[in-house]
Parts: sequence; C-alpha cells; structure tokens
Amino acid sequence: MTDSSAAQAERDWQEAMEWAMTILGDPKSIPDPLALDRLGPHQAAFSAWAVDDPARAARYVGIVQDMLEAGDDAARDGLRSRKPQPQMQHRMSRSPALLAASLALLLLTAAGIWWRSGDTSPSLIAQSEARTPIETRIGEVRTERLEDGTSVLLDTDTLLLVTMTATQRRVEVKRGRARFTVAQDARRPFVVHGAGTDVTTKSGSFDVTVREGLRLNPVDTLLDLSFARALADGQARRLQLRPGQLLTLKAGQGAQISVISAPRSEQQWVTGVKSFDNVPISDVIAEANSYSETKIELATPALGPREIFADIDIRDIERVAHAISAFLDVDIDRSHPGKLILCAKK
Repeated sequence: MTDSSAAQAERDWQEAMEWAMTILGDPKSIPDPLALDRLGPHQAAFSAWAVDDPARAARYVGIVQDMLEAGDDAARDGLRSRKPQPQMQHRMSRSPALLAASLALLLLTAAGIWWRSGDTSPSLIAQSEARTPIETRIGEVRTERLEDGTSVLLDTDTLLLVTMTATQRRVEVKRGRARFTVAQDARRPFVVHGAGTDVTTKSGSFDVTVREGLRLNPVDTLLDLSFARALADGQARRLQLRPGQLLTLKAGQGAQISVISAPRSEQQWVTGVKSFDNVPISDVIAEANSYSETKIELATPALGPREIFADIDIRDIERVAHAISAFLDVDIDRSHPGKLILCAKK
C-alpha cells in the first residue's frame, strides 16, 4: 500500500468512527444506530457522506457492531457473578447505559489505542488529536473561538469536529454552514474538510456550507482546494478560489464543479437579512425552514418556482411567511400545528 493510499484508508476509518461516535452518543433521537434510514437529525448529513463511497456505510456499520458487541461483553462480564433477576432476563443489551459504555470505549480508541506506522518505532496517537465537536441546534447561530484564535460563526443546525495539535489545525464540517475567520499561523495551515473536499488557507475569512452538497465562498482570502471524492470526467483535482467566487458541488459520485460570481446574498446569512434577487420561492422557504421548528408549506407546490425580489429576515419564520404570502397574494393557514401553509384566499 502506498503512503497516499494508507493515509486515505486511515482518514476513511476515522470518518466512519466519528459518525459512530456522533450517532451512538445520541440514543434518545436514534434508538437503533444500525437503521441507516432512521438516523434522526443526522440522516441528511450521513446520507450525503455515505453516497460518495458505497464502502463508507459498511465501514460505519462494522464499527458500530464492534462497539455494541463490546458493550454486550462488558454487560455479560458484569453480570456473570450475579444471579439473574427475573425483571432483567429480557432486557435488551443495547440500553442507553451500554451504548454510553460503548461510546466511552470508542473514545478511548480515538484517543490513542491504536498504533501509527512509520519509519520510527511505534508511538501512540496523542489524546490532543481527538476531535472536539461543536454543534448548534435548529435556529441557533453563535460564534466560537478556537484555541489558535480563529473565530468560527456557526449557522443553524451545524456540526463541526475540530482538531488542534502542534502540527495541524483541522476542522471537519459534518453538516451545516460556518464562517471561518482564520488566525495566521505560518507553521500550521488551516484546513477545513467537508463533502470530500479539503479547503486550505493561512489566514482570512471564508464560508463553507455542507447541505446536500458543498458551497464555498471566500470572503477576503485565496483558498486552495483539493478533492478526494469522485468528480465528473476531466475536472481538475486541485484549484484555487478567489474572493467574489462561489463554488458549488452537488452530492453523489461524478458531480460537476460549478464556479460562478457570488450573488450579493451569499454572505448575508451572517446578519440574517438577505437580499433575494429573482430567487425561486421554494429556495427561500427551504432556507427559512432550516432556522425554525415551524415550517412553511405551499398549498400549491407549482408556485415554488416563481421568483421573488425582496429583502427578508430569513431567521424569522413569521416574517418570511408574511413576505411570501403578500408577494403571492395568498393567506396563511395556521390551523396545523408546526406549519404555516400558504393557501389561496377564501
């Protein structure tokens, strides 16, 4: 195995392990971590990750099975000296407590219970290389400061995994959107990984979005990009992206890279008020819904492609509903809990 293929294999395993950590750590939302079509709030991001490589789901399943079996073994060892109690005979071994035990064992593995190969004698991976999760809930937007001084503004429903060591600064965007304002460090380039793409810079600000694909928008810095995922034939594996440009890349194998001039609304998410210039109403609704547990729906889906021209506070679901209803000259039906249905006037 070549050095590059060995490094890729290690990265593939680490990504699958991180997904196992995330999903096993959320037993309330995900009662069965092996049901790959019922992963609750992680479903969209997991599916986008898994579709890029069919082996990823199998790798994830293998890790989860190992952890569940480890939890089962721990439970059996703990109960071996006890007389079984009637009320415990039919208890499932995959209880939240055992899942937590499995997760703890997995975290120990991530912290260093495997060996790194190389020309020197083996050494344990340091605990400092463990990835630190940073997450926002639906509707939450907040700023975090990393230990190197880098500022990160996280958009709604965003999950990042951060690694900071003496030799690397690396953030993986599992889902959502973030603006990175990178502190300069000549010794350690800043790398953001998302949707099979590495974004590298030494300083400056840029936006990364991972939601059913990838969007990259430099604010004031040059970005170096490299792609580990499969692209459409003839596309370069490396390129540079300049301020004023927007790169989009859809999920799935053989996707086509698109680089265009960024619309003025692209960076306005940081304030909440966005200028929509002839944007399909369905796109505006989708973005507004990402900030709210209450969802806007069109009673007539055929109205979705109609384009709207307006400045809208995208984080305020009521204002968005009012703006669209006024534009379409329709009513807002509030009779269904958790829904604002835009329907024809009575």
